[in-house]
Amino acid sequence: MSKTRRLISIVGVSVWKDIPPEKQNKKEIQKLVNKIKNNPNMSVEMSICSGVQRLPAYQKDEIVHHLLAPSSEAAVVAAQAIQQVTEEMGGKCIFNENQDRIDGLDPYDSTAFLQRGLPSLLERIRRIVEWDCTNVPNDPRVLVNVTSGYKAITPYTSAMAFLYRLPLIYKYEQSSSILVMHPLPVELDTSLVAAHYEAFAQLRHGASVADWKDREDYQKLLQLGYIDEIDEVCALNGTGSLLLFAFERNAVVVDITREAREALSKHKQLNDVAFKFAGDAQLRENKTELKNGHLVYDDGDNPFRIFYEKGLVPRIYGAFADHDEYERQLRKPKPIHIVYKRVKILREQGDYIVQTLPGVNSIS
Repeated sequence: MSKTRRLISIVGVSVWKDIPPEKQNKKEIQKLVNKIKNNPNMSVEMSICSGVQRLPAYQKDEIVHHLLAPSSEAAVVAAQAIQQVTEEMGGKCIFNENQDRIDGLDPYDSTAFLQRGLPSLLERIRRIVEWDCTNVPNDPRVLVNVTSGYKAITPYTSAMAFLYRLPLIYKYEQSSSILVMHPLPVELDTSLVAAHYEAFAQLRHGASVADWKDREDYQKLLQLGYIDEIDEVCALNGTGSLLLFAFERNAVVVDITREAREALSKHKQLNDVAFKFAGDAQLRENKTELKNGHLVYDDGDNPFRIFYEKGLVPRIYGAFADHDEYERQLRKPKPIHIVYKRVKILREQGDYIVQTLPGVNSIS
């Protein structure tokens, strides 16, 4: 039976070979398209995709090529040209510049890469795997091409494939052979992230060394090799970012009141809502309204509502699965003093486990 699979490729700029750097721009896209049409295999990305389609395991499947591009104009135009040629040849290719142009993915700027490029790349791959495709544990629908793109990115795309247990696709040196490295049954120990979540979260996009150098948790992560210092800026390095990502794939951290935690324990669907709410800042912002002095997360056409305060992690002081209870809370003024405990909500085989994190309590 035919299946649809998604091949993720990071686009490089090798297709611009023999075209001067000053002409590697949008004005030259038709020239680039014609060049690729004359020899599709000059595009590493296209040669990998066509090679995958010839592999016995995938011959009967539809391969949709999903391109992610660094932020340079040359890379973006290369992706657009590859997409155009692929579609004109009858194939399927996805490249949406608004989503698939990765800000900060710059081979000439390691600071931008660590602060913006790498977190953005990992998040984009996560959304493709978790939202765009229905992944089957023993028959992955997403494949990861680790041959194309900048070599500095390869360790991170490979690590993402291991985290999600996806096949790695690569071309063997100068040979035309396409090889597949199938997933290994590995798990990462992310307990360090849970214990020092605040440091990991704040250093995701970088901070001032002066603000952090005297903190014990910072020194520990620095000594373990999860933080890099570049001039006066410190940030999680690639390993630290991957460890944080691995933790957040199946867990979220929130500050929560005793009453709200009890509500979660009574309603599995409310746990689903809380997990989405805590794990996606953009979704949280989009679905939040200010009502009678309360910030309320409205999950949509259902009774689930969450009352919270903003912070490094969301601070939940009300969680409701009943509309009447929600209305009663809404009529009350927001409490002046709220006692929170920090917890980890772990998603495990469709169920949720709420665990208290030691030593982190707060009063608003």
